[in-house]
Amino acid sequence: MIKKVAMSIAGLDTGNGAGAESDLKVMEILGVHPVIAITAITVQNTLGISAIQQVEPDFLKREILALKEDFEISSIKIGMIYNKEQFKVVNEILDDNIPVVTDPVIYAKDGTQLINDIEDYKKLILAKSTVITPNAVEASILSGIKIESIKDGENAAKELYEKFDIPYIIIKGGHLSGEYSFDLLYDGKDFFEIGYPRLNNRNTHGTGSIFASIISAELAKGNSIYDAFLTAKEILQHSIYYGLNIGKGIGPIDPVSYLEKKSQKYSVLEEMRIFGDFIENTENFWKLIPEVQSNFAHSIIPSYVSTLEDIATFRGRIIRRWDKKVVVGYPAIFGNPTHTARLLFSIISMGENARNLINIRYDENILKEFKKLGYEIVEINRDLEPLEPEGSTMQWIAKYVKDNFSKIPNVIYDKGMKGKEAMIRFWTTDLQEMIDSLKTICNNI
Repeated sequence: MIKKVAMSIAGLDTGNGAGAESDLKVMEILGVHPVIAITAITVQNTLGISAIQQVEPDFLKREILALKEDFEISSIKIGMIYNKEQFKVVNEILDDNIPVVTDPVIYAKDGTQLINDIEDYKKLILAKSTVITPNAVEASILSGIKIESIKDGENAAKELYEKFDIPYIIIKGGHLSGEYSFDLLYDGKDFFEIGYPRLNNRNTHGTGSIFASIISAELAKGNSIYDAFLTAKEILQHSIYYGLNIGKGIGPIDPVSYLEKKSQKYSVLEEMRIFGDFIENTENFWKLIPEVQSNFAHSIIPSYVSTLEDIATFRGRIIRRWDKKVVVGYPAIFGNPTHTARLLFSIISMGENARNLINIRYDENILKEFKKLGYEIVEINRDLEPLEPEGSTMQWIAKYVKDNFSKIPNVIYDKGMKGKEAMIRFWTTDLQEMIDSLKTICNNI
């Protein structure tokens, strides 16, 4: 197997939030083999940087040359390079035929200056870059134009393009105020802007490094700067949303969550098939199917659930046929707003570690079997449900149970109301537990 190789020239972050380590993670996630040349070791954690040990310029040169002599480098990402002696080394070795993505890490999150000799940096590094990815503060320093709006950002991008002849300027707007966070790309002719809702998450360490790494990895694979820009913004938004609340200060964002969530969805679809096979091949399962039929909802790990797109159901219902056979309405899909999916989402939103939920027929004998299995059971009175807003029944059920019982038991039932069939709703954390419990009930009724 062959993969594209991307080089990261950056500092080492002992807290594993930014720098070379984050470059390694991101590039591997995107299918690129990363190699690294370390410029400095920073002693840092989520509270900040307490010391910096610079790598000697000659040693840095040996690192880079060793990598270039052996690997076919398809892109280079430059992060923290400390002073003009290192700038000169990097400048001399950069190949004009290899795209260079520069993240001008002038200051760390705690305000520590990570790039000295700014004027030399502009001449030796910026002028050799294919793409630069400063945030609004960094772009203000490099361009001399104070950025307080998108229009200011456009003016700064033009100034940087004209002054340093950099083919592509990306200015990140996360430091600006507003409901949306806008980033802009300038290619010397046109501006391209992408905005996402601003996330209320303080754990944002590593955003700049990871953004530039994504751009570099995508360019290494031969993708256009425009596609790379879209991918970087999407993954960064996802990584900030799932930022890690670890340490005592500003935690790191989590780019691994992007891949982990995708892999979990694959597992969920496989488990939906397993559960479907169980339903169709279990004797007496037809006795559990209500008049309105059933459906089953299965989520990824609850801590990753943010919308119904993270919960799978069967496209059709689980149907009881005239001959007592049960047929599952394949395929399994994500984002289908069934009652089971919406109730499972509501239960997860209230802090329960729920992953599986099915609706089954109301019957006192079935409730007795649940009690024998040790489940706590709660009844709700549908007559107490507010008339509005329409479509909020499942949210109301979860909230009503939580408010009145301080937790949400695994078995929730109601005896129906005018126009509404009585129903049992059963949820578990573990899929095998649900299978075993339902199988026992089918054997005993």
